Amino acid sequence: MQILMNEKTDRRSFLTSAVSGLTLAFFMPEVNRMGELDAASTGVGVNSWLQVATDESITLTIGSSEMGQGSFSGLAQVLAEDLMVDYARVKTVQGGPTLATPAPIGTAINTVGSSVIRTNFWKMRDAAAAAREMLVQAAMNAAGDASRANFTVANGVIRHTPDGKTWTYGSVALAASQLPLPTGAPLVPDAQFRLIGKTMPRFDIPQKVDGSAIYGLDVRLPNMVYAVIKHCPSFGGTLAKTPTAPAGYLVVPTKVAAGTNRGLEAVGNVNAVAVVGSNTWDTWQKAKQLSLSWTLPANAAKLNDAQFLADAQALAVNATPYAVGAANGPGTLYTVEGDASTTNAAIAGAAKVVDATYTLPYVSHACMEVLNCTVDYVPGVKCEVWAPTQSAKAVMSLVATLIPTLTPAQITVHTTYLGGGLGRKAEVDFVSQALQVAMVVGKPVKLMWPREEDFTHDQYRPMALVHAKAGMTASGQVMGWSYRNISPSILAQRGSVLGAKGDSQGYEASQALPYAFGARVVEYVTHPSQIPVGFWRSVGASINTFAVESMVDELAAAAGMDGYLFRKSLLTDPRWTAVLDAVAKMGWNTPLPAGHYRGIAIGTAFNSIVAEVVEISAVTSTGLKVNSVSIAMDCYLAVNPGQIEAQLTGGMVHGLNAALYGKQTFVNGAAQAKNFSRSRMIRPSEMPAVSVTLIPNPAAADRTKLIGGAGELGVPTFAPALANAYYAATKKRVRALPLFPNATMSEL
Repeated sequence: MQILMNEKTDRRSFLTSAVSGLTLAFFMPEVNRMGELDAASTGVGVNSWLQVATDESITLTIGSSEMGQGSFSGLAQVLAEDLMVDYARVKTVQGGPTLATPAPIGTAINTVGSSVIRTNFWKMRDAAAAAREMLVQAAMNAAGDASRANFTVANGVIRHTPDGKTWTYGSVALAASQLPLPTGAPLVPDAQFRLIGKTMPRFDIPQKVDGSAIYGLDVRLPNMVYAVIKHCPSFGGTLAKTPTAPAGYLVVPTKVAAGTNRGLEAVGNVNAVAVVGSNTWDTWQKAKQLSLSWTLPANAAKLNDAQFLADAQALAVNATPYAVGAANGPGTLYTVEGDASTTNAAIAGAAKVVDATYTLPYVSHACMEVLNCTVDYVPGVKCEVWAPTQSAKAVMSLVATLIPTLTPAQITVHTTYLGGGLGRKAEVDFVSQALQVAMVVGKPVKLMWPREEDFTHDQYRPMALVHAKAGMTASGQVMGWSYRNISPSILAQRGSVLGAKGDSQGYEASQALPYAFGARVVEYVTHPSQIPVGFWRSVGASINTFAVESMVDELAAAAGMDGYLFRKSLLTDPRWTAVLDAVAKMGWNTPLPAGHYRGIAIGTAFNSIVAEVVEISAVTSTGLKVNSVSIAMDCYLAVNPGQIEAQLTGGMVHGLNAALYGKQTFVNGAAQAKNFSRSRMIRPSEMPAVSVTLIPNPAAADRTKLIGGAGELGVPTFAPALANAYYAATKKRVRALPLFPNATMSEL
C-alpha cells in the first residue's frame, strides 16, 4: 500500500495495494533557486518513496540528482536511523520526473542550493518512523498483544519481549501495508543515534572506483549516432546560411528553445549547428573543420570587458531607484536593507573612512564532464532521454513542449550520474539541442559539447563590481557601512520580475550580517550586460563574501587591530563567534614559519556559517603557494561529518582555482578562454593541507531550527581569506580577482 505523507492529502488516504510489501510515499520539497531557497519547507507533490518488501529488501527512491555530493547516501543514513535497520541494507534508486499535479511518488526534484539533506532531513525521519511503527503494529496484531511497550526493534527485527518471538520486517510488510498511517510516530532520541552524526561510507563510491558508474557520456544505445555541437563564436549571433554537410554526415541547425533563452541568446535564434556522424571522434573533427557564416548582433563591438567595467563604474555612482509599477530595467538600484541617507551621514561624520571598490570577472563552470545528452525518439511512440541533469523535471517539460504530439506517459527521463554539476547542469539548453537533432535523424543520438564549446558558451558566474564604504571612530568602532553590488541578474535573464530588493542571487551573503556596523545600507544594481549568466557553486555568496570580508579586513587594518580580534569585536551572533573562535584555534594563533602569512574570513550561505584561515608563502608577482587551509563550519546538524569534510575540501579547491586564476573575458561577444590551457587549475602537487572542524550537533535537535547546507560552503570564504593573507605578505590589497589573471596551464 502506498500512503501519502503530504499536507494537502488526507493522512489516511489509501492509493493502491502492493503485494510486494509496504510502500510509503512522502513529499520532499522542491527547491528552485529562482525563488527563496529557505521557503521550500512546504509544497505540493510526492517525490520519494520507501519500500520494505517481503524479501527483506529496503529501497529508497530519490528524485534529486547524485552529482558527487553524497546526498543519496546521506538520505539513506537518515532513513536507516529511524527505520532501525542497518545502513547497508538500504538500496537507493534514482527516481524520474513527472508532469502530473499533484506529482506521484518517485518524481525528480531540482538539485540546487545545497538543499537535498537540509530540506528533507525531518521528512525522511518522519517517514521512516511511520513505516517502523506500521511494521510493529502488524507484529502486535500477529501476537495478539496491544501493548507497544512489549515490543522492541533492532536491525529490522521486531521482538515480543514476553515470549521472545520475533518477526522480520519482510515477514510483516504485507500486513503492514493494510494498516492506516500513524500520526506522530516517535523518532529515535538523539542520544541513541547509531548513524546520524557518524561518518559512513557512500554507496556510490565503489561504482565510481571500479568504473561501473554510468555518467551521461557512458550511455550507449543500439544503432546510435553521435552529434557534436558548434555554436556561433559570439553570443547573440545567428546562422547566416546552412552549410553543405560533409559527405557521410548530417548538419542540423539548432535554435534557442523557449525556456532556455538567456541574455543575448533569444528564443528562435539559430545559434548553433550539430554535425551528426557514426562516431564521436570523426564527427568532432568534421565539426571543427566546418566553415560557417554567422550574423553578429548589432552591438557586438560593445560586448567586451572594458565596456562591462565602464558600465559598472557608472552605475556605482548613479543608478535609477526601483519604482513600484515601473519597468525597472537594467541599471535599476534596489535597496536590500537600511537607508542610504542615514548611512552616508554617519560615514561623513566618522574620524576614519575606508572606501574600496572590488571587481570580479565572469567565471566558467568547467565541469569535468562536458555537456551531453542522449535521446531515443520514435515519432508518435516515445521519447526517452538520458542526461546528467540537476533538473529532470525541467527536461521532461522541455520534451513535452518541443514534441507536443507525445503524451507525458510516452516521455521518460533517466538521470545519470553527473561528472560535476556546479549549477550548469540545472540548465537544459544542451537537452534542447539533442532533442532537435533526434527529431531530424530518426535514430538514437548522443549530442556532446566539446570542451571549447563548454567554455565559450557557458552560463557564467556573473561579473561584478562592488563599492563599499565605511566610517569608523578613532577607536575603531564602525559608525556606518555602505555596500553596493553591481552585477547582471541571473533571475531576470530567466524571466523573473524582480521585486523591491532585486535579485536574491545578486545580494546573498551581503545582507543581515551580524556585524555591529552602525548605520548601514546594502544595495543591488542590475548590470546591463547580456552575456548569459547562471547558477555557480555558491554564486552570489562567492562574490559578496569576497567583497565584505576584504572590506572588513581593511577596516581592521585601519583600526590597527588583528583581523580575528577585530571581527570578534564586531560580531553580535554567538554562533558566528563560535565558528570564528574555532577556526582561529585551528590555524590563526600558532607561530608562523619565516616567509609564511595568514588571512582569515567568515561568511554564510544556505543557513551554514563558515570561517577559513589560509596560510601562504612564496609570494611573487606571478604566483604563490597555498600551504594550508583551516575550515570551521556550523551547519546546525551534520548527518555525515566525513562527507561534509569532503564537500568543504572540494569547495575550497573550487574557490581556490577561481580566486587565483578563474576568469572568462570577451571580445565582440566571443569568450576568449576556450580550454583549460587558458583556465589554470591547481595541480595535485599544489594541493594545500586542509583541516576541518565542525561545530558539534546539538544534544537534541530542534526541528524549528534551520539545518545548513554543505556542498557549496567551502567556496565563499576562501577568496577573502587568501586576499587577506596576500595583504599580510605584501601590504598590497587585492581588490580585483583573480590574483593571477594571465596564468596558464603550460607554465609548469
